[in-house]
Amino acid sequence: MRKINPKQFQTKNFKGALSLLAGNTISKAILTIGGLFLANWYGPESYGVYSVFLSYIVILPALSSLQLDNILMLQKGSTEVRNVFSGTILVTAFLTFLIIFVVFALNAFGIINVPLPPFVLFLCGVGGILTGWNLSQNAMFTKYKLFNQISTAFILASSFSVGFQFLFYALGWKENGLIYGWLVGLFASFLYNLRVSKDRWRRVDFPSFKESIREHKNIVKYQYTSTAINTVANNILPVLVILYFGKLEVGVYALSMKILSTPLVLMASSVSKIYFQKSVQLYYHNRKGLQRLTHKVCLSSFLVILVFVILINTLGIYILEMIFSGDEWVGLRKYTLILSIWILSRSAINPITNIMVVINRNQYSLIFNVYLLIVNSIAIYVGVYFNSFEYCLYIFAGFSSLGYFTQLIAILIDLNTLAKNEK
Repeated sequence: MRKINPKQFQTKNFKGALSLLAGNTISKAILTIGGLFLANWYGPESYGVYSVFLSYIVILPALSSLQLDNILMLQKGSTEVRNVFSGTILVTAFLTFLIIFVVFALNAFGIINVPLPPFVLFLCGVGGILTGWNLSQNAMFTKYKLFNQISTAFILASSFSVGFQFLFYALGWKENGLIYGWLVGLFASFLYNLRVSKDRWRRVDFPSFKESIREHKNIVKYQYTSTAINTVANNILPVLVILYFGKLEVGVYALSMKILSTPLVLMASSVSKIYFQKSVQLYYHNRKGLQRLTHKVCLSSFLVILVFVILINTLGIYILEMIFSGDEWVGLRKYTLILSIWILSRSAINPITNIMVVINRNQYSLIFNVYLLIVNSIAIYVGVYFNSFEYCLYIFAGFSSLGYFTQLIAILIDLNTLAKNEK
């Protein structure tokens, strides 16, 4: 089997990783620094509603995308890539509209209880469509190695979001100013992405589109199901917390989660795209190299997050308590400490989650994500039963961490077996 020279990846991939890292670093710095001041000014209740809005606009694209972006990444010809991209945009938009319509109808008839006003729920639909569109465009940009464009879109989105969130606060729009500002940022990145991708649009060839899906039906069958469940499991807690405990608790919880997850999201969004692209090539030509690369990425991510967790729970927490000194932010120190084990357990596996697509182990994701959804449900039940949000977090952090470590071990065992069996 032909070996691939690692130097083949040192130019475009390395520059691409640096570009994504730089764009993500600037974007996350703007969101984090600006977000801390904005959270303090708007208060935990408004920040709590904003966090629920963010949960919805993350869940909606995960439900409507069918993981067609991953199928796009696996296409070889330029015509097939563009056809899948155009088809993905149509499918995502249609399914998002359909989901929001169903949720509106169920809420109107009292079948479900959505803890948001109808207008905010409508904004969730708009945000979900824009987010799904941007994600599909990012997948295509990754395929064509347009990493600078992805970085620029990140920076535009964060700059416009934070800038307009400050503006709306100054105008006195305290109730939904954070939501309006985020939508402005999404729309700015959407316009930029649309300008970059305008020459890559094509009329959808539906027979070819269906054939591309049929060739990779396991992605829709396993990866979509597992990703959808995972996204719901990881983002449903703010929705349930605001429903059973209130806006104040979800605001403090969301702030702790944002502080802890920012470096992990930064690393994952920068590294995972490059890792996915490189792992596909290594899987077919150098599986021992794939094993070594995966170990390196996992260990590096874990060590970086470990250092961050130690710092944030020592020196960092005193700085945070100086900023958020009001009585409304009670519990910030405790919530941050409890959630630290959760973020640490995710750190090793987060940048390499796409490896399950590459080695065709999508069933691992499905099993784990069903487990994670069950953990969330049990955590909420225990918290409500004992009337303690703290108990809810203990169950959530402890058992979900166990699941992440188990999933990582299973992946590493499979990679070791593949490397041993390589001819």
